[in-house]
Amino acid sequence: MKKKILAILLSFIMMNCAPAKPSWDRTAPDTLFEAVNIKDTKKVTEVDKGLMKFLTFSTVVWLLHVLTTR
Repeated sequence: MKKKILAILLSFIMMNCAPAKPSWDRTAPDTLFEAVNIKDTKKVTEVDKGLMKFLTFSTVVWLLHVLTTR
């Protein structure tokens, strides 16, 4: 009797812990932006331009520093 109860409990636990079936109704995303849910903004602001100028200038200065100190 104990073995039957144990077997029933074990099977019940196994059925409840089984992974859920995936939803096949959804379509796959076309782009990586859709997959990670990123809204792509097309407009470039002055802050973006200034930041890119700063990053480019600092990269060039770092590269010149590395090349001249070696």
